[in-house]
Amino acid sequence: MPEILTAVPTFFDDAGELDRDTTKRHFADLADHVDGVFVCGTTGEFPALDLGERQELTELALAVFGPARVVVHVGAASTRDAVTLARNAVAAGALRLAALTPYYLPVDFDSVARHFAAITAVEGTAETYGYLFSERSGVIVPPEEFARISAETGLAGAKLSGSAADRFGEYVEALPSGTRLWSGADTALAHVVRSGGTGVVSGLSAAFPRPFRALADAVSSGDAEAERSAQQQVDAVLDALGGTIEGIKAALRQLGYGNGAMRMPAPVLDPAALQRIARLP
Repeated sequence: MPEILTAVPTFFDDAGELDRDTTKRHFADLADHVDGVFVCGTTGEFPALDLGERQELTELALAVFGPARVVVHVGAASTRDAVTLARNAVAAGALRLAALTPYYLPVDFDSVARHFAAITAVEGTAETYGYLFSERSGVIVPPEEFARISAETGLAGAKLSGSAADRFGEYVEALPSGTRLWSGADTALAHVVRSGGTGVVSGLSAAFPRPFRALADAVSSGDAEAERSAQQQVDAVLDALGGTIEGIKAALRQLGYGNGAMRMPAPVLDPAALQRIARLP
């Protein structure tokens, strides 16, 4: 069965602090529709969260979904913080971690390997997936290099976003059979599964989980007509929300979850964009 992991946004109240009540309600409402959640990732505005907030969001997700259905993103600019986040997540009961490559300062592949090795050294019974998103990190790790780094550090898979997702098939071929790979391209689920991938990490499903569930079910069952219908629906969601955090939060606000506030600067959606979102079923 293809895995739909929802990349959940972080809700903030009018004072800019964590909105815990909305977070709990959103998690509870998602739980019956997706396979799990990807917490404190890009959609969750992780660079704008402190370590304590990331731990709290991890614990809230674990309480609703359980350890098998939560992937905790522990990526950080410093290896020290990434290791602290990993250690704390495992102590809270997390079994699945993800870590973005180092970012901001230029690094070579050996630096990336040392960063991941430090994280996997504290994972215990958990498993860790690399997170490749060069458009955000500035670090490009080609398939053959990622395969080498994974073998050296014990990574169990990867989330591939941006240009890495465009090369999904190359990563599948470079890595050992059975390696778990997810795409950050929300609507590419059918292609991912047929390429040998595990599923998608989808921010769009945070607001509209049902069409993504329908697509996963159709792909799994081989129902071509149901797949075409569901693909049209998820494509419409992407078109309306634009694949952006601000679009996802605007949709959630219209659905009654939070106020749409972001901590990180982002474009203000124009009235036409808001109307497209409002027209979604």
